[in-house]
Amino acid sequence: MTKAVCDSVVRLSVAVLILAGPAAWAGPPSLGDISPRGAARGGAVEVVLSGSGLTNAQELLFHDPGITVAEIKPEDDAKVRCTLNIAPDCPLGTHAIRIRTAGGVSNLKLFSVGALAELAEDENVNNDLASAPAVALGTTINGSIGGEDVDYYAVELPENGRLTAEVEAMRLGGALFDPKLRLFSPSGHEVIAEDDTALLRQDAAFVYQGKEAGRYVVAVSEAAYGGGGGFNYRLHIGQFPRPLMMTPLGGQPESQVNVTWLGDPGLAPQAFTAPAAPLGTGVLQPASDLGVAPSPMPFRVSDLPGAMESEPNNAPEQASTGAAPGAFDGVLSEAGDVDWWRFDGKAGQVYDVRVYARELGSPLDSVMVINNPSGSQLAANDDGAGLDSYVRVTLAEDGSHTLSVRDQLGSGGGTFAYRVEISPVKPSLKLGFLENEAACLTVAEGNRSFFLLSAARAEFDGPLTLTFDGLPQGVTASFDEFPAGQGAVPVVLEAAPDAPVAGALAAITGKLNQEGSGVQGGINYNVDLIIGNNKTVFWSRPVDRMALAVAEPAPFKIDLVAPKAPVVQNGSMNLKVVATRAEGFQGKIALRIPWVSSGVGAGTAEIAPDATETNILINANNNAAVGTWRMAVVGSSEGYTVSTALTPVTVQAPWVTFEVTKAETEQGKPAQLVVNVTQAQEYTGTYKAELLGLPKGVTSQPLDITHDTTQLTFPLEVAADAPAGKFQNIFVRSVLATEGEEVLHQSGGGNLTIYEPLPPALQEAAPAPAPEAPKPDEPKRKTRFPANT
Repeated sequence: MTKAVCDSVVRLSVAVLILAGPAAWAGPPSLGDISPRGAARGGAVEVVLSGSGLTNAQELLFHDPGITVAEIKPEDDAKVRCTLNIAPDCPLGTHAIRIRTAGGVSNLKLFSVGALAELAEDENVNNDLASAPAVALGTTINGSIGGEDVDYYAVELPENGRLTAEVEAMRLGGALFDPKLRLFSPSGHEVIAEDDTALLRQDAAFVYQGKEAGRYVVAVSEAAYGGGGGFNYRLHIGQFPRPLMMTPLGGQPESQVNVTWLGDPGLAPQAFTAPAAPLGTGVLQPASDLGVAPSPMPFRVSDLPGAMESEPNNAPEQASTGAAPGAFDGVLSEAGDVDWWRFDGKAGQVYDVRVYARELGSPLDSVMVINNPSGSQLAANDDGAGLDSYVRVTLAEDGSHTLSVRDQLGSGGGTFAYRVEISPVKPSLKLGFLENEAACLTVAEGNRSFFLLSAARAEFDGPLTLTFDGLPQGVTASFDEFPAGQGAVPVVLEAAPDAPVAGALAAITGKLNQEGSGVQGGINYNVDLIIGNNKTVFWSRPVDRMALAVAEPAPFKIDLVAPKAPVVQNGSMNLKVVATRAEGFQGKIALRIPWVSSGVGAGTAEIAPDATETNILINANNNAAVGTWRMAVVGSSEGYTVSTALTPVTVQAPWVTFEVTKAETEQGKPAQLVVNVTQAQEYTGTYKAELLGLPKGVTSQPLDITHDTTQLTFPLEVAADAPAGKFQNIFVRSVLATEGEEVLHQSGGGNLTIYEPLPPALQEAAPAPAPEAPKPDEPKRKTRFPANT
């Protein structure tokens, strides 16, 4: 097929879409659930994705490696069947998935990959302890919990048999489901009850070494016996390794690390090659001849040299030796344990000192103390980084410093591992999103979409340059340099009219725009999946790329008419927005401006169903940043959201300012209010200036103003029933113009005082007193008001 023919086909398909009317318009999809919520690696599985807007489902986007789609079959708007191929070496744990349709890309959902045989629960037979269905060791059960529901599963153990169990519920990112695991012995006694674990947070796990042979029953429920729709779980039952902590908790990239597993006494140490860069938190997968753990363990990847504690190190004189910069790994193995470390340093050296414990799944709530060589305390911290300790120190003395770690409540035990990192202060950069909690965006063919890219700079400030990698074909990004001191920058993505309908995961990199600087960073953003009361986040998923999709044409497009005139400080401006509607589309279009420059505010507006344009108001306060900034207007209607192009808007200092003086009068008496005028910029023409903020019953007529005006005197008509009192914030408004567009100016701040007249009796003339020579140096008596002239 020739390019000309292809182009005509594209144009025809767009025309057909537009002419087909509202039934053919379909915005981005919403993904509600995946069933089952996981599967075993090394095979194929059919899953059902449910949600809305799924009729034209075309592909799945995976944030993680190891899963591919063999077949995708939409059934209706709410359901899609997919066959997934899961590689034998697919990483265990949850994988982030999105669905893409012809209308765009969805929100993120999690799908768990396991290593055991899979089984679906039979809710008809698993509700009673005595009749719990038997399952084989080495099974993952996909189930759900209804209100006050308890699911029971029986396993046979030999004498001195081992049993491990782990439940995924909160980690599936669905409902706010806090699961509880219990184990019942052959006699029916409860021998284990596990709710939350430090490693798995609200999810539970246990390792049990039985004594007697027989039938044991594992029960899973909601911790408070709640339940309902979406309370899904994956219960892993077997003899697999399930350490609850490890030491060391980190290592240098691609170094050889010998890990001691904690919390599972049946496991021998395991040798690993540490993950490669990037630095930060990676994972290690526990494995032994018993199998592999259902989920991996967090592991710090750091370029710091490491040291392991050497017991006893419970006192300063027994301190284990480390280096600074460096990392120290240890375990507070019993209640009341305190670990001491020693490192050399010189006065003036600055370090970030951070304990990693609770963040990596340790139950330790650390307290850290750093002492000078002289023995005096240099710094101490409890919860500087969540429940972990963090402090920045400047060493005050040369010599050997000591550092201690203890639990805030004096607790300890076999899983109370920690890692202390003493790092030089280094600049870092993380990119994220504002107003885009799902970290995804749909751009319709021939249209535009908007997002706000945020930057978290640490230990530096300066302008950033941005690089976009992996944008869908036919999509371009429009943005300005990220200026120093600014935390977010607007970005508009535009899809060409002939851009293929497709999806992609795109990376964004920011780099400090200074010669020789190596400071750069990419997307490091948590997509919140489970949010409780008071916006408490219970589970989120980090992503390092943004999900993008080119969709079929939207039924409308909007454009912002670039203003020729500026908006001035303490002024306002109406921006004109024009809509182009597809034939048959009559939806109202809600407008907003999601980003404005410092000191500028914006309202909202709506393009009525029978209209194609409207104005949206912006205003600049007294301190609005002066300059030219590119802004965009976002429009939403019937499930679609589009954007105008980034359009320059100029903010200037006022061309003219008004100083309103003070005036006094009585009810029923006219007065004058003088306004001093300061001209700051050339303009031509004669305009009207009006006095605003006057109280009821006081009126004034507008006066002419030109660039030569230096003072205005406004006559005031004061009614007899005008309220008495002091009236402040009287100001002048004048609408100037340039290139046929208005420039609103307003300023002032004067006040008018209105008095009640004296009673008539006091206003009658009294007998004239005898003439008296004025006393020397006695001032003449002043009347209440000067005589009218």
